[in-house]
Amino acid sequence: MGTTKTATDSSNKLPPSKKAVKSKPKPKSASSALSSTSTTSASASAAAATVVVPPHLRIGTNLPVCIIDNGGWEVKYGLLPPSNTTPDTHTTSSSTHNVMSTMYNATARPPHQLTLLTGDEITTRMKNLGRLSWNHPMERGMICDGGTQLQVWTRVLQVLGVVVVPTVGSVAGGGMVAGVGGGGRRGGGLSVAKLNGVVGGAAAAAVGSAVQSAPTSSSGCAFLLLEPPFVPAVISDGVDRILFRELGMGRVARLMGPCMAAFKYLSHGRINTKVNSTKQEETAVPSNGKRVTWVNDGTECCCVVDSGYSFTHIVPTHRGGALEHAIRRLDIGGKVLTNLLKEAVTYRQWNMMDEYHIVNDAKEQLCFVSDQFDKEMKQARIVRRGMRWFDREYLLPDFMNTFRGTVQLPAPLQRKRDLEEEKEVERQQQKEKEHKQNDEKAMDVEDTVDATSTAKLSKKGTKKKSKDDKRKKSVRTKDNADNEMEESDDNISDEESDQQRLQRLRQMREQEQKRREQESLERQALAMSVERFAIPEVLFRPSDIGLDCDGIAEGIVESISACDATLRAAMYNNVLLVGGNARMPGYKERVEVELRKLAPVNYSVCVYLPEDSISYAWEGSKEFAKQPDFQKRFTIDRISWEAMKKAGKDQTEIWGERVSNNLREQ
Repeated sequence: MGTTKTATDSSNKLPPSKKAVKSKPKPKSASSALSSTSTTSASASAAAATVVVPPHLRIGTNLPVCIIDNGGWEVKYGLLPPSNTTPDTHTTSSSTHNVMSTMYNATARPPHQLTLLTGDEITTRMKNLGRLSWNHPMERGMICDGGTQLQVWTRVLQVLGVVVVPTVGSVAGGGMVAGVGGGGRRGGGLSVAKLNGVVGGAAAAAVGSAVQSAPTSSSGCAFLLLEPPFVPAVISDGVDRILFRELGMGRVARLMGPCMAAFKYLSHGRINTKVNSTKQEETAVPSNGKRVTWVNDGTECCCVVDSGYSFTHIVPTHRGGALEHAIRRLDIGGKVLTNLLKEAVTYRQWNMMDEYHIVNDAKEQLCFVSDQFDKEMKQARIVRRGMRWFDREYLLPDFMNTFRGTVQLPAPLQRKRDLEEEKEVERQQQKEKEHKQNDEKAMDVEDTVDATSTAKLSKKGTKKKSKDDKRKKSVRTKDNADNEMEESDDNISDEESDQQRLQRLRQMREQEQKRREQESLERQALAMSVERFAIPEVLFRPSDIGLDCDGIAEGIVESISACDATLRAAMYNNVLLVGGNARMPGYKERVEVELRKLAPVNYSVCVYLPEDSISYAWEGSKEFAKQPDFQKRFTIDRISWEAMKKAGKDQTEIWGERVSNNLREQ
């Protein structure tokens, strides 16, 4: 079995290959890790303290914070107002942007047009996304196209109502994004002057009026960027140039996304402990409908498994800070799964190599993780296609009446379900008939008792009364006979109505079947069978596609084993799943089962899946940014950054340990 790639802090290199993993450094203890962290942070703070900023140039520490979780597929964004803002003073737009929103982290160009669509403009203006020419700024989780990323971030700020005011140096020099992968796949740098003519023209043409109506400008706004672990220094420096010079942000903070997820996880445990100190547990209802109980053990440990679009990171954290020597990375994410599904569908049915978004939507609607993979594959060999319980059909959109694919059962399974429904209707009708017969027998018994009591009373009366009683009895008998006739007629009419209802249901099913057949003739359908669970199986068996690396469960075990021995039990007891792949049904159960097999017997294994695994890190960063001293401790203002760059300081000296460690008070 291969070993998981180990992420190392390198300035210009990507994570090393498998051979470099064999010589692992000796894991640091918790005390030594924290002491080294505090020492490095102190040295970084001392280096930053040497920069003297004039009082009239200092930027305040109570600015609105633009929070961005920069993913390879989507960018999650929102605007957090200043901490001293009251509901009466802040604008309505800032309050509405306090929640998370998403847009594509890409630009797209329609065919035979010069129009460039950015972010949310793609979904609002285009319905058929397969016809667009896409340009994504990120590859393998890193920003490789600074020009495209600048366009997306500019669009995000425009949506949030923040006016982009670049610094003078960026306009004069131009091409400040050349440090991040040049100008993209098509070459050429991208300056703010050029950007204003592409995506920021409307904002640049009305800067004078926009400054008055917008809540703030970029120079008076802080920027919190969530990024993956171990970003190369050359990319990190280029991102700083984009944020400080091209966008003109007043303050910038860069933190690890998994650390923010761990912060939210541990913060909720602390809140719950204060509310209920006797029973320290939190019960959540995830998307799969099963209740999960999280016991707060008070160890401040959390092993975050972030499986997103480009990669899967396993980040052990202690007190909110990442244990960098134990971080592991798997080069498998949602993009790999979609490409595999696209190839499988193209090989077996339709050519879908150019329809990435349709195949991705089919993956999100149909794929699931099976906890009995071998058993399901054996069943697929025995049962004919179309009769397996996991067989489905994905109806492709026609982009005239429908713009998104829908899922339906195959024809054999649909007929089987229709027969089961008919049997259930007949069973219900039989029960109703039996119930009516029992009611009729009960009524006959009551009539017999009434007739016996009437006969006894007639013997004690006079002849006249006896004649009257006989007359009444005859009338009553006649009425009973009439009632019985009416009841029998009602029974006959009820039986006829049941038959009519059954016939009507059959006619409706026939009409529905004809309609579906007509739709199937007009719309093409993708038959999805074993692909539904065979594609996500790559997350746990990368060797199935020729990758010489471990799966998620083995990566978690290897990552926890690299931690200090005193923290391992707590890590197994606090495994947090985040990212888009965590939404697949059965993902959490499979991770827990696989981890239980590999973990030591005396360790308890607890896997927690939040209700919304995609926005969990962003929500954690939102809570983290609400701390009173957040901007003072974790952000760098533009003036100090420019001074440190002129002094020749590198990225490590500028940022120190702000990115990953000392996120929680000791």
